[in-house]
Amino acid sequence: MKNELTNFEGGFFDPLFDFFTPDIIRNSHVARGLEMRTDVKESDVDYELDVDLPGLKKEDISVTLDDGYLTIKAKCDRSEKEGAGKKNYVHRERFSGVSSRSYYLGSVEEDKIEASFTDGVLHIVVPKKIEKPVTNGRRIEIK
Repeated sequence: MKNELTNFEGGFFDPLFDFFTPDIIRNSHVARGLEMRTDVKESDVDYELDVDLPGLKKEDISVTLDDGYLTIKAKCDRSEKEGAGKKNYVHRERFSGVSSRSYYLGSVEEDKIEASFTDGVLHIVVPKKIEKPVTNGRRIEIK
């Protein structure tokens, strides 16, 4: 599984490049987007991804598979309603908008991918495609 570096919509910034990015851009929610911190585990039969998406609802998240790429897209709307009682922000760090992250999966069982969302963590199980080895024939001994 290979992580693609274009993880955040609206920009080409990635934590890998934080060293080269000025603080003013690195700390901007516009440049960073919603961080999807992800743990990826691999076994002989599958990959398991745990993606942190705190404060979101299941309806705000979509998971798609297209051309071998698993894409996780999340929409976070933290906008205030118009009218009485609306407050202006004096400092804001939480992200509002759409963000996505993609992984190249390789050979997997596309129809058997499962996803669940509990307590702000998206859990995805991606079974690997187990190809049976092709034999070139063999001689069977007669006893």
